[in-house]
Amino acid sequence: MYRDDQDYFLRKEWEAQEKQDHYRVAAGVMNFLGVVLGVVAIFVLLALLFSLVSWLIQDISSTFSILRTRFL
Repeated sequence: MYRDDQDYFLRKEWEAQEKQDHYRVAAGVMNFLGVVLGVVAIFVLLALLFSLVSWLIQDISSTFSILRTRFL
């Protein structure tokens, strides 16, 4: 009887450890995906920022060219 109880508890402990290992692997994968998505988001935001700066430079130059033609 004692041996069966010991085997049962060892098996339950083993199953709990396997479940914890699966959660640990899933957490690692989610951490990796979070980092990848964060890097992608940073690149997208940088592209938007460079696009905004480019548009601003073009807008300022066209505004000054219009003002120059009106006053000169």
